[in-house]
Amino acid sequence: MSLLSQTARYLLFTALAIALIGSVGFYTLIHRKIRHEVDEILVAEVKKTERRLQLQPLRKVSDWDDNPHIELATRHLRPHFRDIVLIDSFDTNEPIQVRQLRQTVSANGQTYLVTVRLPYYEFNELAREMSAGVIVGFLILMALSVAIGLGLSRRLWEPFYMTISQLGSFRLDGATDQSFPASRVREFSLLSRSLSELTQKLRRQFSLQKQFTENASHELQTPLAVASAELDFLMQSERLNEADHTHLQRATDALSRLSQMNRSLLLLTQVENDQFAADELVDLSALLTQYIDEYEPFFEHKNMSIERSIAPAIQLRVNRQLVSVLVTNLLKNAVRHGNTGGSVGIELTAQSLQIRNTGKPLPFADNQLFNRFVKDPARPDSTGLGLALVKQICDRYRLPLTYGYNSAKGEHSFQVGLL
Repeated sequence: MSLLSQTARYLLFTALAIALIGSVGFYTLIHRKIRHEVDEILVAEVKKTERRLQLQPLRKVSDWDDNPHIELATRHLRPHFRDIVLIDSFDTNEPIQVRQLRQTVSANGQTYLVTVRLPYYEFNELAREMSAGVIVGFLILMALSVAIGLGLSRRLWEPFYMTISQLGSFRLDGATDQSFPASRVREFSLLSRSLSELTQKLRRQFSLQKQFTENASHELQTPLAVASAELDFLMQSERLNEADHTHLQRATDALSRLSQMNRSLLLLTQVENDQFAADELVDLSALLTQYIDEYEPFFEHKNMSIERSIAPAIQLRVNRQLVSVLVTNLLKNAVRHGNTGGSVGIELTAQSLQIRNTGKPLPFADNQLFNRFVKDPARPDSTGLGLALVKQICDRYRLPLTYGYNSAKGEHSFQVGLL
């Protein structure tokens, strides 16, 4: 959930809570205020009745509707207000709410109990209408406040989202330095300035590292090739005995492994630094078929049978060089570690690429298989970098890579998800 959405969520929840509490509070306040006014009317009516009793006899004070109701009393009572329900016998014969006050008064040495009633339904209706009007107006104001607040928040955070968008498109190998939007907000301005400095430093470090990688790739391979050529020349000499020839062969093999390790490490560094940015739509079916045909003599040399099931026209948007390295490393792993006279199964579908080969169980834990320099002690000629490179390429394109071993069949299985 975005920051703006989270802010809107909190604002709406807060506004809803305030509106609910405010609506109840307004209704209660208005209802109490109207009740207080009604009570004051009843008190004034009782005082008016008391003055009339002092000036007129009891039979002339009561009205035709017996309101107020006056009767003799033997003791004084304090004013008592209550809400009652009466039947409207003059109009609709429906029950109506009535506010009643009972109070004793004294006139001409006599104590009277006066009961005064006032219909309450009109005041309740007025209270409801006023409450509804106030509540609706309050809700409209709250909605406008939330809308204005969200609009201001969106405008306020616009430089931040622009910065995030530009960070998403930032590339270390870009031709120009990244510029971030300026803002009048001090914090956003500081963020843009800090990011500009950071990206410039990262670009310089990347350029230096890239330059070192390219130089190492060129400068290291040249002396290795020269040394290997000189060793091959020495091995052709007729003056060498068998022991000398053995030592030279070991040196040649070591140089070959060193050269291969150098290329693999440099390629790993280039993948980690995202120096393979030219992705294209690659026909994986054709590419896999091509490399299987190239490796078929190696499978035949070890008398390994090949079972292939390749769906046509499977395409993947990747860097062609990297996907070639991925496929060849998996095929090379199957050849190198497969049993002589065993089998290899290659299956390509729209969902995954799976390569299986028969072989002995791993001499180490499965979770170490894709680590660098982890290799079978029985194969000292291996660099231990092939599967690490496969893992690095799969991680770059977010392709799930899984390994499994079927002990019943004695079969290793590597699967690369393509979705």
